[in-house]
Amino acid sequence: MQIGEVLGEIRKNKNLKSKEVYKGILSRPAISRFEKGHSDTTVEKFLQILENLNLSLEEFHFLYDGNKANTDAMMISAYSEAYYAKDIPRLAAFEEASRNHFDETSQIKYLHHASIIHLLRCNLSELPFPHKELAVIKNYLFHCETWHYYELVLFTNALDFFPEDAVDAVYARAKEKMTEFNQMKRYKNELFSLISNILVLQLEKNDLEKSLFYYADLEKTVSASDNKMYEHTMLLFFKELIAIMQQQEDAQKLTDIMQTFKLLNMDRIANQCVGLLEIVRNNNA
Repeated sequence: MQIGEVLGEIRKNKNLKSKEVYKGILSRPAISRFEKGHSDTTVEKFLQILENLNLSLEEFHFLYDGNKANTDAMMISAYSEAYYAKDIPRLAAFEEASRNHFDETSQIKYLHHASIIHLLRCNLSELPFPHKELAVIKNYLFHCETWHYYELVLFTNALDFFPEDAVDAVYARAKEKMTEFNQMKRYKNELFSLISNILVLQLEKNDLEKSLFYYADLEKTVSASDNKMYEHTMLLFFKELIAIMQQQEDAQKLTDIMQTFKLLNMDRIANQCVGLLEIVRNNNA
């Protein structure tokens, strides 16, 4: 279907009159041609039409693609699942497929997928450290004048492979670029994930100063809404880990946090927290 046909179907399903959607944007004859798929419109008018339909660009893209899920998100989910399952042959297949897509399309995201997957393969095997693949991602991020959601996800997924000085440098650069979109829910969710992962690295290294720094930044990303229970619980967990580093452990509170995740059947998160807690306790025994 053409763009106009999809928008016309949405308008009719919402029982909106043509003038409620197209007034001041398209003439009556132009509306008919547009909704029949016989003509197109400008980007500016398209965005005005979406606003009049009370429809987000992401929702439109989903409908226009025939209700298909985000293929990039599906790929990340697939290779993450293979990594946690330690399925090296499957990771190799994903890497090859991504490199083939890059060769066919020249879209940089496929090269990034392949590079991330190669990093994961190296982490599970005896392959040499992938300096070339890490450089692909590092160079891309350093040369981005503006960071958007894609760059946040890319940095988060490659984080474990960056040396510490590079993590701090890339994060400092990213922080300068991240103020424009910090009110978007999707953006804030990924930002929380990114800073959480950096904070875990600092906690494992028993670096109190940097742990406090990243904790303060993490705290700024958490919504005051009670609906953000996971974020609030993780924030409290990190706070208690820092307290251990300051010789102020509250064992009961930590136990309560673990039990909360287990009660919610979030066993993987609970196990990760137990492992990190053990590392921090051993570092401060």
